[in-house]
Amino acid sequence: MIVRPYIEDIVNVKGDGNCGFRVIARHLRMDEDSHVLVRHALINELKNHKSDYFSIYSTEKRFKVTLDGLHPPTSRSGIALEDKWFNTPDMGHIIATCYNRVVVLLTLPEKGICETYFPIRSAPPLNPHSNIMCLCLIRGHFLNVLLKEDCLLPPPCTELMNNKIGEAEKWHFAFMDRQAAFNDLMSKEPKPPKKPTNEHNPIMCDTSTPEKPK
Repeated sequence: MIVRPYIEDIVNVKGDGNCGFRVIARHLRMDEDSHVLVRHALINELKNHKSDYFSIYSTEKRFKVTLDGLHPPTSRSGIALEDKWFNTPDMGHIIATCYNRVVVLLTLPEKGICETYFPIRSAPPLNPHSNIMCLCLIRGHFLNVLLKEDCLLPPPCTELMNNKIGEAEKWHFAFMDRQAAFNDLMSKEPKPPKKPTNEHNPIMCDTSTPEKPK
């Protein structure tokens, strides 16, 4: 991972399907088992500001799927099935807005894209560079990542940039230099080799009609 020099520490959390919410709890300096409290806070944020988020989700179905996914799992073991997993494209901006912090997703190039999520309503505090929440997605599991003060940040989520409200746009300007540096670093990263294809070794299909047996 090219941003490794900008990482202060990486902490693993329990892998029971609640790992993404456990990471957020740790960033809030709570016990990671307080992930249920995080879920409820995000549910209240989404319900109380439905009109703000509906412009992002566009459809009632996507809004409902996201809301249902935030509810804690009902199994006795507490293990969350896939429909209850943390979903960064749909939930990253909820966390950022709920806690008024920057949320960063890091992952491997072959697994997805790295993105930054900013609050969609509020203006940044005096020191927006502090208390950045960072999650690293590795093989379907989220890790808690502590970034250094001068860390580079990946580009913002496109949907978020198209749905800012009021002073929220100031978040993007506060981090433009670090996002530009991230893009510059990525442009110098060697591209992974393309997977082999049959382009130069095509499979020949015989399309002639076979003779009927006599």
